[in-house]
Amino acid sequence: MSKFKCDGSYEADMKEYMEKIVEKYGIASQSAEREIMCMADTGNKVAAKLYADMVFYKKILRRNPYKEALGLYLRSAGITVSENGRWSCDGRSYPQAFWNIGYYLVNYRKSSFLEKSESISLIDSMPYIERLKTALELASSCITYADAPGAVNLIGRILLEAGSDEEKFEALKPVIIRCIEERDFDRISLRSGSCGNARECLKVADTFFTAAAAAGYVYACNNLAAREASNIVACELSEPDEYISEAIDRYVEYLRLSADKYEPYAANRLGLFYMTGEIEADGRKVIRREYIDQSRAREYFKKATQYPDANSAWAFFNLIKYFHKDYDNNIELMNEHMDYIKILNPKVYGIAMEL
Repeated sequence: MSKFKCDGSYEADMKEYMEKIVEKYGIASQSAEREIMCMADTGNKVAAKLYADMVFYKKILRRNPYKEALGLYLRSAGITVSENGRWSCDGRSYPQAFWNIGYYLVNYRKSSFLEKSESISLIDSMPYIERLKTALELASSCITYADAPGAVNLIGRILLEAGSDEEKFEALKPVIIRCIEERDFDRISLRSGSCGNARECLKVADTFFTAAAAAGYVYACNNLAAREASNIVACELSEPDEYISEAIDRYVEYLRLSADKYEPYAANRLGLFYMTGEIEADGRKVIRREYIDQSRAREYFKKATQYPDANSAWAFFNLIKYFHKDYDNNIELMNEHMDYIKILNPKVYGIAMEL
């Protein structure tokens, strides 16, 4: 059994948050955000997690945002870590915070928002395998108590990493067997399979990715689309057209699920596919021109700009590159989009200046 428990007391905290903040101030207003900070100070676990989110996503500026946000996530989860590195949980936990902490342990100084994180001594002191073990236990505890697609996807990522490396699998196997193998996760209506070897571990990883994607978690959709892209370029010459066509259909569907939720990376990739017919992976590409549809390409490039991040700069770039006639008589639109590119991703701006 996991040491990360939840006694259900967070439900009272959630009720307090809904009654005193959401019903009075809404969710995203400045007044609501200030009230969340105040409520977190009183010990409300739900508010502590929401406060951490605001710091993590830099809605509130801090000198060391990722380190400070982690402290708040730990507070929300009821977790303390002793000087000798022992993790303990008092059970007065908001289970959603479990997976946030697991996300830190997997991504710190490696990928995503945390790739360029400031130094966090708690994580620096942990060997990577120990980080994966703890993250897996945290994520599995999270979905024991809550429907959390992010935690489902995180489990898939850890199992994929373990299943792709025999040595890593053997190191993680005791935790995988204890926390994942042949378990019913009733909150998400998922039963995992056998994880007795690395190959079985990979199959179970797919089960978790598929469940997260079905729940609409965009990063799981992106992971599955990337897997299909790798499969397509690897098998183009060795498998029949019917097999490749079905894989392309899955690739498009996974990207569409993510893009239709305004995820910029997926929307831009789908736009490029409809513009050029190209699927790229592992340094190779497949071209299927029968899928080209410029109207859909424009639609998805534009969708990639609706909730902008650094990937949206590429979507603006592609709109200018492939639909330059839209800008020929509209210099204000051109300047506006070039300004967005410069703000979102200066590297893309330099490329765009050469168009």
